[in-house]
Amino acid sequence: MTKTKLTLCTLAALFAAGQAFAHTGVKDQATEGVASYNAFNIGHGCGGDAGTDAYPVIGQVALFPFGANAVWKDAAGNVIERGGNGNGTIEAATLGLSPAGYAGFGSPFVTTQEIVDDLGNVQAILYKNGALEPKLNALSPFKITAPKIVDNCTRLKVRVAVINYCDTGKNAANDVKGPYKAPKDAFGNKIPYTTTLDDGGVQKNVADSPFFTDIRAGNGDNNRADWWFYNPDGGSLLYNDADLMPSAGQWSAVLTVNNAAAQAGCAVVKDVFVEPNGAAFDTFLTERNVRPFSKGLSNF
Repeated sequence: MTKTKLTLCTLAALFAAGQAFAHTGVKDQATEGVASYNAFNIGHGCGGDAGTDAYPVIGQVALFPFGANAVWKDAAGNVIERGGNGNGTIEAATLGLSPAGYAGFGSPFVTTQEIVDDLGNVQAILYKNGALEPKLNALSPFKITAPKIVDNCTRLKVRVAVINYCDTGKNAANDVKGPYKAPKDAFGNKIPYTTTLDDGGVQKNVADSPFFTDIRAGNGDNNRADWWFYNPDGGSLLYNDADLMPSAGQWSAVLTVNNAAAQAGCAVVKDVFVEPNGAAFDTFLTERNVRPFSKGLSNF
């Protein structure tokens, strides 16, 4: 799918105090050195190009930059440093956001699982066992602790790689094939199918709305997931499908870390970006870690 599609709804009213996105983004900005109790928003389902159907999001995963897997860039996209602290951008020797997931019904998904490395550091968070009607919005909660920024005239932009899943057991090769299994929400209920396509451009009575059902032939090509990241540094064996990669180099889930110092005296506020590299994708977002959504050993 092409990421320039879809304006199903606006999040401006809901997220007036933070950041507003039609696509998946981060709810609130953070302040350096302070814990941020935050969330990823889900703004629409998968698909929906040129008047076609959008399909419910049934899971989500978020990969954070960390340590040696963090890639620091300037506003022009030039690499400042791989690993380290962004050539002195933050006080710590390396980046560690200490991300954490929330248990309970904080999102449309019953299950939240942390994906950790061999030392127990949380690298990613997986949300699953639920579904969201494509025209609704939702929040997947998380917590991080923002690093301290060295330069008072610098602002940090943390790029989190987020995937919204809309099908199970899929990869680039079998995406076009069926079957598509009817999604159910966290309580086991069917997901309403809300459309105006079959009723002269007018929505049917809500009480009579049909539901998403099994589709033996599948739900179409490139509707297995939405990727909200672009070309991981160093490349990725698992995540390289040009059809799912945002066309405009878009990382939509960006957590802004503001400097605690007053910046009124800064002639220019410099933005520094940090994102996970390709090795982090291939190490932590493997088939076994993101089950039941992806399948295989390459090209998810």
